[in-house]
Amino acid sequence: MRYLAFFALLCVFAAAFILLGVYYRERQKELYRMEALRNSRLYKDIYPLIQRGAGRDLDQVRVERDRITLTLVYPPGTLGVFELRQAGHYQMSRVRTRVMAEVIAEDIAILQDRGKYTLTRYRIIRPNGAVDYSYLYTIRTRYKDAILSAHRRIEERIRI
Repeated sequence: MRYLAFFALLCVFAAAFILLGVYYRERQKELYRMEALRNSRLYKDIYPLIQRGAGRDLDQVRVERDRITLTLVYPPGTLGVFELRQAGHYQMSRVRTRVMAEVIAEDIAILQDRGKYTLTRYRIIRPNGAVDYSYLYTIRTRYKDAILSAHRRIEERIRI
């Protein structure tokens, strides 16, 4: 009985060690993909839009296979849309779309703050029946209200 318990404990440790190794390897692959994307021509073309968005109050950042859209809270509207096809790039794969969302979140640091933004993956069904997944960073209501009230206070001070 004692040997059976020891063997079970040994199996649990071995499984945990294997899972930790698999996680570490997948994380290394992910970091490699992120670095490769950051050094690509595609990202160099998108980077000016990301830089403009980094210093602004963003309402949404939408990363789709064929476009990236940044929308502002104040003044309301679209800051920019990067259409991959118009810029001479092919559509991104599912993996590259996910990696692009992660890299953009690194460059626009506020997107990583879970108290201010949420990340949602949603499904798009294309006219040919193909299913794509896109990623959407959305501002949280409390943070958006705080931004809008701050802008209202500034406008009131200017009017006085």
